[in-house]
Amino acid sequence: MPAEIDSAKYVSFVSYKKDGTPVATPVWIVPFEGGYAFTTAPEAFKIRRIRNDARATLAICDMRGKIPQDAKVYLGSAVVLDAVEAKKVEDLINKKYWIGTKLLTVMSVAKKILGKGTTAGDAAIKVTLHP
Repeated sequence: MPAEIDSAKYVSFVSYKKDGTPVATPVWIVPFEGGYAFTTAPEAFKIRRIRNDARATLAICDMRGKIPQDAKVYLGSAVVLDAVEAKKVEDLINKKYWIGTKLLTVMSVAKKILGKGTTAGDAAIKVTLHP
């Protein structure tokens, strides 16, 4: 598993629409059972895209998704994890990104008070890189 992905703060996760158009999303990522995983909302479009087409790529990026010119792009296959595995990924994300997750929790509570809350993080995707 690539050390640059292991230590990255943000990774650009690319999944593909039905017509083959790539869609990149910056995500927090953790090593998980021989691959890499991240949490997302259960209704996120990336969940739908992965269920239609398992192809995925990972590359280091900044928080806005900008990939450095010299960054290596890793090819892989993605799967949507079950609820038990998603909870394990959530725990690992909370451990690695503890400050960020605390801030997101505060923001989530504020949104719920205003009636605009979400269930972000209740699902997870795992990417296994190809050799």
